[in-house]
Amino acid sequence: MKPHELHVWAAELEHLADHLGRAGPDEVCCAGLTSRQCSLLRTLRRGQGERISNLAAAAGITPSAMTRVLEKLEARRLVRRVRSRSQDGRAAAVAITPEGRKVLGEIDRLLQHRMRRILGAIPPPLRPPVLATVRVLNQALSPAGCCRLNGEWPEISVCCSVLGGDRSAAAGRS
Repeated sequence: MKPHELHVWAAELEHLADHLGRAGPDEVCCAGLTSRQCSLLRTLRRGQGERISNLAAAAGITPSAMTRVLEKLEARRLVRRVRSRSQDGRAAAVAITPEGRKVLGEIDRLLQHRMRRILGAIPPPLRPPVLATVRVLNQALSPAGCCRLNGEWPEISVCCSVLGGDRSAAAGRS
């Protein structure tokens, strides 16, 4: 890839990160939750009853970061810790409370509204190739792909194994 092409890609990905960063507490989340808390609450729904370390891996964060977020969700009575279904019974697991399910329903409604707005702005004939491109981008950014995002907005960096190990390139805009 030529340096100019790399610059164009970097600029567009930074612009995309800006747009995705706007899907934060004011626009998508409710009940005063941060975008990370909303995301983890949604991850919990998919892995309810799992050990905290498994949930952290699924969310792409450390177990200690997961514990800190869970403490905040627990203080709001959106989740509760329970005994794990594992054989030794010592590992902590997490369950979503009825209030947490109610908040998840509101988050889902807000996200669906946002998706309708986004799709409404994309001409119907362009939707299939755009979706295919988003899938490729998701794969490239997934833990199994070559790249991953580190940090929290606005301090995000992209680490790419293709660029030689774990070199980082800043993704935040000035």
